Amino acid sequence: MDNKESHSRHDLHQVLNTLRAISVVNKDDWETAARKLGLDSAVQLNILSIVYCYEGVRVTQIADWTFWHPSSVVIHVKKMMEKGLVTIGKSDKDGRVVNVFLTDRGREIVELNEEQAPDVFRITNALASLELRYGRNVSALFYECLDFLAEELHGPEKVYWLRDSEKNNCSIAAT
Repeated sequence: MDNKESHSRHDLHQVLNTLRAISVVNKDDWETAARKLGLDSAVQLNILSIVYCYEGVRVTQIADWTFWHPSSVVIHVKKMMEKGLVTIGKSDKDGRVVNVFLTDRGREIVELNEEQAPDVFRITNALASLELRYGRNVSALFYECLDFLAEELHGPEKVYWLRDSEKNNCSIAAT
């Protein structure tokens, strides 16, 4: 094995473990945020956030964007309906298509999450520190690199909605 190959394996090991470390914190923070809001899981909080941005979004679209099986999304939507957080409606064009809508209480939950985000999501402080240390240009490049990686891993059609939600001012604060 030559030096280049050895260096490449070390880099891969470091990248994989760094991404895992970030992922573990992110997952824990989503769960903490969900519990603080009285939700069963981070899945429900994520679904509510999507419906907040895309009122009347299809269940299949939520599943596609979140990488969860549609039956899992349906189970969570039903639980949130029981809590009075969402309602559903069948499409006029195709009765098999189910659209999800927020109730006033569901909207309150998402807005409360936005308020608590800087205190719950540790990534908010880390990103602020990144920008302080390296400047706005590096911070912007970091976000661009994240977008690139997401598109490379999942394809642009799976992640375009993230950029679209930013345009609609729907993403939670500083995440």
